[in-house]
Amino acid sequence: MTKITHMPRRAALLAGISIASIALGSSVHAQEAPQQPAASEGDIVVTGVRASLSSAQALKRNSDVIVDSIVAEDIGKLPDRNVAEALQRIPGIQVQRRYGEGSSVAIRGLTQVRTELNGRDIFTASGANQLNLEDIPSELLAGIDVYKNPSADLIEDQLSGTINFRTRKAFDFDGFKAAASLTQSHFDLVDRYKPSASLMLSNRWETGIGEIGILASVSFQKTAFRQDTISTEPFYTLDPTVAGDAAVLATLGRTGQTTTLPHGTGIGEVYGDRRRLGTDVSVQWRPSDTLELTAEVFRSDYKFRYDDYSFFAYTSNSAIQPLPGAPFTYADNGDFQSGTFINLPVGNNTSAETRRSKTTDYSLNLKWKPSANLTVTADGQYVDAKTKNLRSIFGLNGTADTLYQDISGSVPVVNIGSATGLANPATYNSAFYLDNLNESKASDRTARLDAEYRFDAGILSSIKAGIRFADRKNRTIDTGYRYTGLNGIPSQLENVDLSDFFRGDADLFGNIIAFNRSIIRNYQDTLDTLGIASAPAYVQSGTNQQRQKTYTGYATAFFKTDPVDGNVGVRVVRTNLDVSGFYQQIAIIQNPDGTESNGPAEFNPINASRSYTSVLPSLNLRVHLADDLQVRLAAAKNISRPSFGQLNPSLNITEPGRAQQDQLHTTSGGNPYLKPMKSDNFDLSLEWYFSRTGSLTAAGFYKNIKNYIQTAVTPRDVTFNNGNTYEYQVTSFNNVAKGKVKGFELAYQQFFDFLPGPLSGLGMQANFTYVDSKAPSPATTGPVVNVPLELLSKYNYNLVGIYELGSLSARVAYNWRSKYVVTTAGNGTGNLPIFNKPFGQVDASVSYNVTPQFALAVDGVNLTNTRRSTYFGIDSRPRDVVVNDRRISLTARITY
Repeated sequence: MTKITHMPRRAALLAGISIASIALGSSVHAQEAPQQPAASEGDIVVTGVRASLSSAQALKRNSDVIVDSIVAEDIGKLPDRNVAEALQRIPGIQVQRRYGEGSSVAIRGLTQVRTELNGRDIFTASGANQLNLEDIPSELLAGIDVYKNPSADLIEDQLSGTINFRTRKAFDFDGFKAAASLTQSHFDLVDRYKPSASLMLSNRWETGIGEIGILASVSFQKTAFRQDTISTEPFYTLDPTVAGDAAVLATLGRTGQTTTLPHGTGIGEVYGDRRRLGTDVSVQWRPSDTLELTAEVFRSDYKFRYDDYSFFAYTSNSAIQPLPGAPFTYADNGDFQSGTFINLPVGNNTSAETRRSKTTDYSLNLKWKPSANLTVTADGQYVDAKTKNLRSIFGLNGTADTLYQDISGSVPVVNIGSATGLANPATYNSAFYLDNLNESKASDRTARLDAEYRFDAGILSSIKAGIRFADRKNRTIDTGYRYTGLNGIPSQLENVDLSDFFRGDADLFGNIIAFNRSIIRNYQDTLDTLGIASAPAYVQSGTNQQRQKTYTGYATAFFKTDPVDGNVGVRVVRTNLDVSGFYQQIAIIQNPDGTESNGPAEFNPINASRSYTSVLPSLNLRVHLADDLQVRLAAAKNISRPSFGQLNPSLNITEPGRAQQDQLHTTSGGNPYLKPMKSDNFDLSLEWYFSRTGSLTAAGFYKNIKNYIQTAVTPRDVTFNNGNTYEYQVTSFNNVAKGKVKGFELAYQQFFDFLPGPLSGLGMQANFTYVDSKAPSPATTGPVVNVPLELLSKYNYNLVGIYELGSLSARVAYNWRSKYVVTTAGNGTGNLPIFNKPFGQVDASVSYNVTPQFALAVDGVNLTNTRRSTYFGIDSRPRDVVVNDRRISLTARITY
């Protein structure tokens, strides 16, 4: 999807707490490794957090491959609002946050993650090849497995790992099962309460045609958020050979000295909410001991909405004028730290954005055992996914007399002054409106056939082979941004009180006026108020399509000879890809009444096709050094195909209107000629399981990646058919030569049962991940040339204190990650990468089982009110500082 804006963007963030969902019927191919001892009569049956940790540990211990799992034995007993937050406690996983919630993850520093539902494709229709993790309510899941170095029988298309979400089935339970939960959450910055609820019903019956089981589950969640941001951008180094820059240097008394000044600053105050509705219905039929059929329909319906105020003083790449004689301070390298500027354009925007995504997964699975040694599995799936997006922006423009900035502290000081006052309509001389609509529809048809034959004796324990066909399509229609120049300043303005902005910790410029938020939240009301007849029309040139067919065959041999077991295999994949779109330019035309609007589109079609075959061998070895100690070795080749969004060839460029001329002009598009990324993966792990819930593990990994895809920003002069030329910062993607990722993970968990009395309920989890990577930056000159891979923190750790004794369970978790690259090239910054500073946050939960069937829980997220900050390449050039909500939730759960 192509986007175009003419204003500073904002950042994202925040948090969650962990221990997720349950697991029976794992897709992990378990072998006859040492098992946890079964409970016998008189044994204490472990429940709650201990049972969850015990089950997760058993899955990791007994798997044929390197895998970590999240398991919650109690139905719905999960404090996390979505699956991204549930995943953040697993070693090697780092969570990206958007408006206060986890939205995506990186595994061992790489974001090229494959998402599956019960071992099948699952994705959001948005041009991505994976599921948007914030879409799925975690209550629907039975468990989550994270595969870090796959075997040949697992589906390809990932560099870092595969996340498989497992749902419950009726045959997981002995008979009738019911569970329900009700939650009320408070979000403190936005000061709103939102409810959540879930219900699961399951039963199984013996009938005249065999055993039948039915399970139905539904989850409903609402959340709210507010995000406050202070931004500084872009930075430009003064060029003494340019007359305008030389004059500025002279005014500053810096002639002959390297000097870098910011050309803009501003604030944003975003209000929004999310709604998740998830349903899962499955029917199982076992007509005989050798045949089992499972049909399932899984549906996720996600709504996201925000509206905001933003106010900024901004000259883009035009010169910024210092106040003569005013004091200025600089960092040692000549970067601006504080000072006063004069006569700056100011922008005052009120905007709204909505997204609705629906993903429905239909699947049918047949499992047949014609003999004790042979198992044949046939599987079919159809995924139907739809996403609709709306962006609506009202803007006022004027001029500020002065701007004082001090960016030397943790919270930048921003004081914008105007003789007429920022809350006075007379300060603003023009207004405009932008709107954009787009829709994506995606589908996936897959079929696979697998067979496994187990041997009764010998080194070879089994052979597994299969074939798979997948046909995935994605089609996006986009109106492009429609510009409407308004004739005068509308009267529907309101006073915005900024006294509590940034929790009252910001040094700002007082109140402002802005277009009414209650109007901008309703798209039709906005059009009616501004006198715009209709929404923009979808046109042929706003369409892009991608289609990908894959033909796969694999064979894997599983072997065992004391003390070694493992598997070796190869996967061969043929990929056929077709993409199409348009290059489009839209010039502004002058209407007879003096207003401006979009003219007719000029466009040219773009089509690209390619095919390639990938051969992907893999080897997994495990050595049992003792009953409780084992070593794993793994090596594999893998590929990660470019996402459909990255391949989208369309590029839409709309000429800026009169009211936008002083703002930064940006656009983005894909690259249809991207190659798939290839990686050679090597893993080594040592695992010590010293008790049912106690383990100490260490893992090292190395990935050698070719054709790694990174973001690149290129300035481009665009001339429209009316003769006007403007510079655009065009964001796209390219294949850098290669990248390397290496590191290690340490993980420890234990309950201290040996302690006396109440202290025996204490336990802890701890893990640490080190990831080192290197890839060339798109920038070839300047202060930062080589950077880590995007979204990769070198250091990440989790510390979780646990208490569980009797009916009481409590947990306090701290998650921390070091700095990471948000993007390898930012707009208007000399192509510098944008870094997120190190940050950590504290989450906690307490639950009490009032009866065996009824429990109460309270949990808190972001209890330390963590701020997140970004900077351009070097920390003397800050970009954004962001605060989000703390969340406190009270939950009641019933299980029968």
